[in-house]
Amino acid sequence: MGASPAHRAAPRRARAGLAAQFVLQFLYIPLGIALVFAFLFMMVAGGGPGGGDAGDFVGAVGGIATASISWRRLRVEWHGRPEDWEQYTEGLLRKRFASAEKNSGWEPSRLPPGGVRLAVSYLWRPNYRGLAPIRVEQLARRHGWSVDWGRSSSAKGELCFYRLVPPPAQAGVPDPAGPQPAPGAPWGPLRCRVLLPLFTLVFWPRVRILELLRSPRLYERHLRRHLAKLFRTELARERTRDNYRYDSVGRILRRVAVKPRHYRGAGAWAVLRIAAEHGWTLDHSFPADPSGTLHLCRLEERTRRSR
Repeated sequence: MGASPAHRAAPRRARAGLAAQFVLQFLYIPLGIALVFAFLFMMVAGGGPGGGDAGDFVGAVGGIATASISWRRLRVEWHGRPEDWEQYTEGLLRKRFASAEKNSGWEPSRLPPGGVRLAVSYLWRPNYRGLAPIRVEQLARRHGWSVDWGRSSSAKGELCFYRLVPPPAQAGVPDPAGPQPAPGAPWGPLRCRVLLPLFTLVFWPRVRILELLRSPRLYERHLRRHLAKLFRTELARERTRDNYRYDSVGRILRRVAVKPRHYRGAGAWAVLRIAAEHGWTLDHSFPADPSGTLHLCRLEERTRRSR
């Protein structure tokens, strides 16, 4: 009595309602999916609603389709024991935190020059009903996460979690001015293929032909043009707070990404060398993967015209 909502668990649901939800979901979920396909068919045929009506319909059907309950959660809610809820909720938190730490916070508009990412995750009340929100925060802190009470909604029962993730360690990155790595070595030219370039020739004809020709000289010529275009486009972007995060003295970090298809025959080291000629370096915010997407950055000082 008198405790704040953060210190109170939600009321237990009636077992009759739980049983009805579990049984009826095998009817309304297929029905919801069928309604979505029927709606899409009507849209293609030109007879469906448009504008806000379409968005409201899809949102309503999507809400019905996601209102499901697993067998495990049914058992937890059926008995309602706090220790069962803790085990169930913490298991969900582990999965969601791992996914958020891998996938969230990479957007340049949210990633500051220092590279410390803000990873964010959410949890709805049905997944922690038998626990007070303050207890859920204690479970999250075991994994290095905290509840953002300002962004959480007590009315909807949604908890917002956050964690500051430092930049990853980058080991084994070669000196751009050093010797070129040998083919097959880390940061050296990658193995060129035959079937994949032939099958995808229509999508990227220039780089696929380069891979078939297997000429490091032609790859480097293409890479110089490609990087120069990426750098010009990025430097021409207006530096606003919607596009970039500023540091304490008003600087931003310009960022570009280079796909491996553009440097396969020349190697990731060639990207570092050409980028260094333009004043760009490997972005410390991302893992250094010499066989995947390479992220480059350039620190830009405050100018008179910047806001």
